[in-house]
Amino acid sequence: MKTKLFILLLVLMSAGAWATDYLIESGDDFGVLSLRDYDTFLMTGGEGHDLGLGGWSSGIIEDTNPLDIPETAGGVFEISVSAYSELTINDGEFYEIVCDDESTLSLYGGQVFGSLEIEHITTWVHIYGYGFNNDPFGGSPLTGFWADDTAFSINLVDDTISTYDQIVFHIVPEPMTFCFLGLGGLLLRKRKL
Repeated sequence: MKTKLFILLLVLMSAGAWATDYLIESGDDFGVLSLRDYDTFLMTGGEGHDLGLGGWSSGIIEDTNPLDIPETAGGVFEISVSAYSELTINDGEFYEIVCDDESTLSLYGGQVFGSLEIEHITTWVHIYGYGFNNDPFGGSPLTGFWADDTAFSINLVDDTISTYDQIVFHIVPEPMTFCFLGLGGLLLRKRKL
């Protein structure tokens, strides 16, 4: 009995031992890449055509090459986030992002030139910015500003579920708000002296 428990414990501890860590940097082209079983992904530049995250994998995209739509070169053309995986995008250029099956996508920046599609009710997309214009019945794209004051526009595909119900909007203060708070703090400090 002790041997069986020891073997079970050993198997459980080594479950993540086969995970792969991917690093994509400026000048790299990963082509088609599928992550599974706790794989991790960090992209600080470069490009790829098709990125798939599944099976508890996770990734961070800091930046990409510019996307050339007619040539489908640069940036990342298609991203699929599914099966309990998590992806954080801080910047870069993308054509299409599809989220499915209990996955989480966090958008802090970047440009989505094609569309964002959510295909499962237990999938969440977190968008961090301000000035959101998100009329779900008007048929217009979701617009707003990222925290660095860059405008964005994202076409939402609303076929299978109500995509807007799966998006969590996190309002980040406008950059000028921080300036006014800092200036107010300096004035209060100067007044006390």
